[in-house]
Parts: sequence; C-alpha cells; structure tokens
Amino acid sequence: MPSSRHACGGSPSSLCLQTVAVLLVFMPSLFAQEAPQAPRAQTPGASVWQPARLSAGQPDVEGVWGAVLAGAFSLTNPMTGGDDFAQRLGGPPIRRPSRIVDPADGRVPYQPWAAALQEHQSSAWEHATRPWEIDTQSRCLVSIAPRLAMLPTPFRIIQAPASVVFVWDDYHAYRIVPLDGRPHIASTAKLWMGDARGHWEDNTLVIDTTNVNGKGRLSVVGDFLSEQAHLTERLTFVDADTMTYETTIDDPSVFTRPWTMRVVEKRKAEYEFWENACHEGERSVEGMLLAK
Repeated sequence: MPSSRHACGGSPSSLCLQTVAVLLVFMPSLFAQEAPQAPRAQTPGASVWQPARLSAGQPDVEGVWGAVLAGAFSLTNPMTGGDDFAQRLGGPPIRRPSRIVDPADGRVPYQPWAAALQEHQSSAWEHATRPWEIDTQSRCLVSIAPRLAMLPTPFRIIQAPASVVFVWDDYHAYRIVPLDGRPHIASTAKLWMGDARGHWEDNTLVIDTTNVNGKGRLSVVGDFLSEQAHLTERLTFVDADTMTYETTIDDPSVFTRPWTMRVVEKRKAEYEFWENACHEGERSVEGMLLAK
C-alpha cells in the first residue's frame, strides 16, 4: 500500500489540503451518526429468548456482528478516528455516553500514576511528537478483545463443538475460545489477546481471560492495562439480532478497583467482508501523522 506521503508528493501541506478536500466530500456521512441502541429489556415474568441450539448444546449465534456505536478513539466519549477528525475540521462537537457502566461516573478508575501516563499517551497522539508512543493499534499491531469489540468493522462468530471462534478482517486477527474446561496456560506466557477460557450460562457466553501481555491499548487516546489484568467478558445474546458485550477488568496494579465497560452489538447479515491490509510497519501511518 503506498504511503500518503507518496500520494501527496511528500509535502505535509499538500497532504493536508487533499485530506480536507476528501473530508468535505464525505462530510455528510461522517456527521450522520447512528444512535446507540440499548438491548431489549426483559419485562417481569417474560420468558428469555430461546435460540436454536447446535448439536453440542450451544446457542446458535453464528454470523456477523458489529458495534451499534462503533469507534475506539475514546472510552468515555465513543467515536471513530474519522469522527474526531471531522470534529477538528469544525464539525459539531460530539458527546456520547461513556462505554463505562461501572463505576457510575463513567470514568476509568486509574491510580494517580496511571492517570498521568494515560494523559501522556493521549498527548503523544494529539501532537504526533513521539511516533513510537502512538497507539499500538493505529500502528497496525493487534489489540485485545474489548478494543476489537468496538471496531467500526464487524466480526464473524464461528462455532465448533468445543470452542467459539472470533474472526476480524482488521489486522487479520482471530481468537479461539475453548469451551472444554481446560486450564489456563502457564502464567509466564503472555499473549496480545491473552488466554481465553469460556462457558455458557443460558444465552450468555462467559469468557475468562488471563495472560495478556499488557501492550495492547483500550483506546486511541492511551487507555491501557498491564500484564496482570484479569478480564471477565460476558456476551449476552438478547434476541436473534442483538448482543451485549460486557467486560470487567480487574488489574490492581493500574486501577483502584475493577471496572466494567459495555458495547451493544447487532447482527450484520448483509455485511460484505473486505481485506484490511494494515500490518506492522505500514507506511501510511507516517502520512496519518503528517496530516495531524
């Protein structure tokens, strides 16, 4: 993939002018936002949705799913990178509900040192003065499951008798969640998406995730966790077309208490997958930094 610098003759000012021109063409679609939809509430006495079952007993939830309110730019004000850029070009201010549902103030309960580090990492993105500190996923490195659940591009769920598989076109990422009760791998082994073990509780897939390497970030603006983090993810399938993804993150080395974020997902039956060729060392990132 050619870099943006090459496409604009190596001139940052030329790049910016061309970028603004493209944004003006697509401005209506950038500002047209899909309102978040909460999962359907169960009325007292109402029966829980009963999905079809696979031969091994799992609820049949295979297919393509995507976030209703997509974007991993910020946890406290969800938006895509395009939303943020359009706002910087003079578009209307964006203010959306925080993804964080516990604590009630909608903020990540960082320890003081961690809050300072998150601000430092956000500043690195804002001013593009320290490219090596830019968000790992913006540099085309794979991220962790909560971040991937927020992407603008949907993901696919594939079910096997003893596992659930998640596949993203972004970063060519995939995740296999065993359901057979096997123990976690040795604590010394650290992985980008961690080591996942799952089980079903009615219509909820519960995933216990350990062994993260602490390098993946939760947002573009520098939200992070450490390799000591323990994630409890709950994917609740409310009806045939609605799923709620929640994860509780427990990491005493970074946060003052466990906290929970939520993303509502909808089935995307008509979505057509296209390859995302973003990869480590992708040179278009250089052009993105020049455009800031």
